[in-house]
Parts: sequence; structure tokens; C-alpha cells
Amino acid sequence: MKDRQRSLNIIAILLAALVVAVVIWGCVHGADPLHMQVSDGIEQIDLDTIYLGSSGVEVSFTDVILSRQNETRKLIVSTQEGTVTTKLTDRLINKLDFDFMKKTQDVSYTGTGYFVVDLDDLTAANVIEDRDKKTVTILIGHAYLQAIEIDPDKIIIDDVKESLLARGDIELTIADQNAIERELRSRLEEKFDTAENGQAADELALKMVKEIYEPVIKAIDGRYSVIVGFR
Repeated sequence: MKDRQRSLNIIAILLAALVVAVVIWGCVHGADPLHMQVSDGIEQIDLDTIYLGSSGVEVSFTDVILSRQNETRKLIVSTQEGTVTTKLTDRLINKLDFDFMKKTQDVSYTGTGYFVVDLDDLTAANVIEDRDKKTVTILIGHAYLQAIEIDPDKIIIDDVKESLLARGDIELTIADQNAIERELRSRLEEKFDTAENGQAADELALKMVKEIYEPVIKAIDGRYSVIVGFR
């Protein structure tokens, strides 16, 4: 009986010594018996990009860019403001152009011209990916004058300049007023739609389209950059 108890004691001492030896070895070699390596199939590439390795999902730059067309159909890249003036003349006798027989009045219109770039006509052919250089090139159309907005608060009608024989206001019919507006709007268009303004709008278009799409591309893969050009 005593021999059996002695044997159990020896076994217990040996087991305790083995546990102490394992703990000491783990402390020396930095092993953590509670550490587990868990894989969820997601590899973090950088702060903005994840690669779904296990799913095999590949995001298409073209699909992402074209899917944003509803948000940016016409991008306003530049605005121009200008003023044009026309002189109204009312003669006492139409065929006689003497200063003392006519009265005049200046009418000024101030308007804003909007240069835009169409992004709703982008197609897959306009998005070119270079995997080697890690670039996505987007080809857009040139900026153009899309609209002119007349500011009603900046329509200035000067006082009538009377002459010796021509007195009173200049009476305008609805047809006269429409003709004046068409003329001044046409002159504003000529004032805005110049090669210089078009070049400035194009330069802004390249910059603004890049600012729109580069964060989207980098969110997919931070190694890529965006180049914008004209098709």
C-alpha cells in the first residue's frame, strides 16, 4: 500500500515538473498557448483597399466609372459673366437721321455663360486600363458653352436721352422687347464662346474630372492613378 502511494507521489511530482518545464520553455521562446491564427479570407492591402481572395471577386474600373453617370451627367467646369449693351433709337421721321429729331435709350443685359462637359456619353471604349503602369485613362469630350442665364436683376434700362423735337419715353411693343432680348443674348453668346474661354474651360475640365474619379479608382486599388484626356 505504501509502495503504491509512493508511486503516485512520484508520478504527480514528475507531471508537475513537466508542466513547469513547458511554462518556462514557453516564456523563454515567446510562445503563447492561447494565440490562434484565424483567416477570414480578407487581405488588407492598404487603408482603402481590400482584396477578397477567397471569393475571387474582381472589381472593374470601367463598370464603376460608368455606374456614376447618373450622378454627373453634365459637369459645369467654368462660368463666364459678361455685359452687353444696345442703343434704342426712336426717330421723329424714320428716314431723317438728325440728332434734334431722335431720342435714344441704352439697354444693358448681364448674363452668365456655363461651360460643361458631358459625362453621360462615356462608354467602355473611353476608359483604358494599363495594368503595367497602374493607370486608368478616361477620355472625355471638349467643354462647350451649354447655356446662358440672364440675370433679371441686372437688366439696366437707362433714361431716355431726348432731343429738341423728340420728347417722352420710347414705347416698345412685345415684339420689340423680344427682338432686343434675342439680340443681346446672341451678343452674349459671341462674347462667351471664344477660343480663349474654350481653352480655359478644357483645362479646368481635365482637372475636375480627375478630382471626381481618382478617389473612386484609388478606393478600388490605391496603386492606380487617373489620367484624363480628350477623345
